[in-house]
Amino acid sequence: MVGTNEPASRREFMRGLGVTLAGVGATQSAVAAVAQAIEQIGEPSENWRFDGGYWARVREQFVMPEGFAYMNTGRLGSTPKPVLDALMHYWRLMAENPSENSSVFEQRQESIRVKAAKFVGASADEIALVRNTTEGLVTVINGLDLKQGDEILHSFHEHSSNLQPWKLKAERHGVTLKEVPIPTPPDNPEDILNLFEDAITSRTRVITTAHSTTVTGTIMPVKELSALCRGRGLLCLIDGAHALGNFVYDLHELGVDSHASSCHKWLCSPAGTGILYVRAELIDRIWPNIVTQSWYLDKGARKYDRLSRRPWPQVAVLEDALDFHNGIGPARIEHRMRGLGSYLREKAVAIPGVRLYTGTDPRLSCAVTTLGIDGMDGQRIHDYLRERYDVYVSPRTRGPVYPADPAGFNGIRVSTAYYNTFEQVDRVLAGLHELAAGNA
Repeated sequence: MVGTNEPASRREFMRGLGVTLAGVGATQSAVAAVAQAIEQIGEPSENWRFDGGYWARVREQFVMPEGFAYMNTGRLGSTPKPVLDALMHYWRLMAENPSENSSVFEQRQESIRVKAAKFVGASADEIALVRNTTEGLVTVINGLDLKQGDEILHSFHEHSSNLQPWKLKAERHGVTLKEVPIPTPPDNPEDILNLFEDAITSRTRVITTAHSTTVTGTIMPVKELSALCRGRGLLCLIDGAHALGNFVYDLHELGVDSHASSCHKWLCSPAGTGILYVRAELIDRIWPNIVTQSWYLDKGARKYDRLSRRPWPQVAVLEDALDFHNGIGPARIEHRMRGLGSYLREKAVAIPGVRLYTGTDPRLSCAVTTLGIDGMDGQRIHDYLRERYDVYVSPRTRGPVYPADPAGFNGIRVSTAYYNTFEQVDRVLAGLHELAAGNA
């Protein structure tokens, strides 16, 4: 879904940066660096979607080698230079004065929580600053009281971080897991919704799915699934690992009960920070997994992120990553990535022998494209693109982590982040042409 949460003005954005670290004078240089980077990028032209000069200036804020096409942001995003510099600066402050600066960083949690909540369309009381998607998912799954025989519906392409905790809960507490097969690719969101609705039984208590699947990047009809759950008295628990920073959404508008996400993928923050949303009305039903001093006094979702000693620089740098992303504009970034992804899918599907596993309906896809070549192992495609075209994608082959689905796909997943270019997508297409024609 395309949103409109662009900064009201560049001046307003800059003013906001100026107060984020008030009282922490030694960190003002890091804040200024993010603001300076946004100023250097400048304003795009009216044709910003295809403004090569503007997006080249954006790319200059990253440390990737010239010519290297990194297209695996779906696993781990590249960090912008000013954000990376901020993290290094924060760690230096920790080394210079560990106790005092640790306390200063710890006290910034609430301002970061507020900024993160605004970014995802939630209230600060509903946000926990966790370490990654896995921690967020496990917090909700382990913290939810379910009884033997209760049924959980999940989609076919769930990531292990969502599926395996449920399997453990099934072994410990006797809940039942039921898989809902999703076509690869699906034709439309309505078909997905109908499959879930048809799978509901009198024992169903939870529907869980990825917001955007890790295998094919399929964007699930989360808002509609949420409404279905609400009407049936079920919980809708979402793995949002591939949503945060990929496309714009508002969690209150979506109506989900929980949404766990990582900041190290599409938001391009250094690894170590994630965002867990738990709907206010559900918080009393979810027990914290880790407790420490005075945890019972914490209000709202804060009780889920009390981990005692934390690497506070990694928490603090989330604010810089959010500022950088907001400085460019979440909706602008989404439009750019959608443009790159749709261009790849449109051209790739026309190559004889190439099979597309990601849907072309814009409601079903954004920046992730999974495809394969008939009779060719995904690792072979990956290696050829890396060696011949300096393109790094993710191989997708049959195995225990990502078992083959009914379509038996075997190929690559291509992530078209906003720091990628149409020329880099053309390199992928050139490699696919050569491999499919047997000319590689």
